[in-house]
Amino acid sequence: MRARSFLYPIIGAAGLLAGCSSASSSDTASDKPESEVPANSQLDAVYVTATQPAQSLSLPGELESYFQTDISPRVSAYVLRLHADIGDHVRQGQVLADLDAPELTAALNEAASKQKAAEAVLQSSRGTYHRLRQTARTAGAIAPLQLAQARTQVITDSLNVAAAQSHYNAAKQMTNYLHLTAPFAGVITERNLSPGAAVGTGGPGSLPLFKLRQLSRLRLRVAVPEAYVAEVHQGSPVEFSVKPFPGRIFVGRITRIAGSVQAATRSEQIEIDIPNAKEDLKPGMFASASLPITRPQSSIFVPKSSIVTTAERTYVIRIAQGHASLVDIQQGDENNGQVQVFGKLKAGDVVLHTGTEDVAEQQAVQVAVK
Repeated sequence: MRARSFLYPIIGAAGLLAGCSSASSSDTASDKPESEVPANSQLDAVYVTATQPAQSLSLPGELESYFQTDISPRVSAYVLRLHADIGDHVRQGQVLADLDAPELTAALNEAASKQKAAEAVLQSSRGTYHRLRQTARTAGAIAPLQLAQARTQVITDSLNVAAAQSHYNAAKQMTNYLHLTAPFAGVITERNLSPGAAVGTGGPGSLPLFKLRQLSRLRLRVAVPEAYVAEVHQGSPVEFSVKPFPGRIFVGRITRIAGSVQAATRSEQIEIDIPNAKEDLKPGMFASASLPITRPQSSIFVPKSSIVTTAERTYVIRIAQGHASLVDIQQGDENNGQVQVFGKLKAGDVVLHTGTEDVAEQQAVQVAVK
């Protein structure tokens, strides 16, 4: 009995020591950091590429009529008749409205009378001159001075007729302004006055009688940021879309480039001519244009998934001789899942396809290059 009781304390002490040893080992294991990337695991990697991709620049634009104008009277008058209204398609030279100005008609009649009177005086002086010439064939019948005076009178009356003719033409032109005509074929988009309204020669705040726009041909105006003006060229294709036709793509080509950067917006204006025979597109519509952009130098690209972004830095993980290196980069444009990067990288370098913060600097990593 004594021997058995003596063994119990020894066994208990051994168990206590074993328990302490196990607890100590457990604490040591928990303090040691565990890597989520096992040393013998194999990660996917890709080569860094250098390309000169054709990219597109998305910019807002606005559609405008190729030709548009306000049609206002050039004389003070009253609206007599209207021959066109809003929405009407008109042809070039078509009369849109007739105006009434009695004083202009009176001036034209007066000018016509003066012209006829001048022509009558000229006809009389010519007859006198011809008779004197006939009489002068008889020696001494007519003094040379009298014949010369008759000839001078004919010249003076001829000049009076020319002046009367010019005065009549001016008066006639003024009466022609009483008929407003379309300067080009298009659509009347506004009519602001009605028959009987008094109209004038225009001025600040005055409304035009009509607004005329050409719809069969439009201009798309786009402001290109200063950073891209060197990459925009005349004749380059441009695709654009408008909200009234979702999913439909319209195509044009750059027709005009302003050649000057506007100081207020730091952009250059370009224009794209758009055929619009069916008149689906309307002036004033906003468009989203896609301009082809080609960088003059090759750029370094990596997959978007390769980039690791933390609060302190943005980097990719380069693998060289089986070890990782964290390379700081700056991001540029993105194109089809590839991101333009700037940093200490070159074409042919190997980077992890999927970057992770679990890979440390100079950590041994096995990779399989895709």
